[in-house]
Amino acid sequence: MFAKTIISSDAFLDMPQSTQNLYFHLGMNGDDDGFVNKPKSIMRTIGASEDDLRILASKKFIIP
Repeated sequence: MFAKTIISSDAFLDMPQSTQNLYFHLGMNGDDDGFVNKPKSIMRTIGASEDDLRILASKKFIIP
């Protein structure tokens, strides 16, 4: 589930669209505890970059 307070925040919306897209795809592919076992595969599938992953981690939207 995605919280509107997160996805409508200025911090989230200030990120590039590719980073936001990666956030949603990681969330949709996570297990019940939020763990994703193939983030690189997801990134390749949607055309995200390593920078997108770094941005999410640096802004504390994900825990690597």
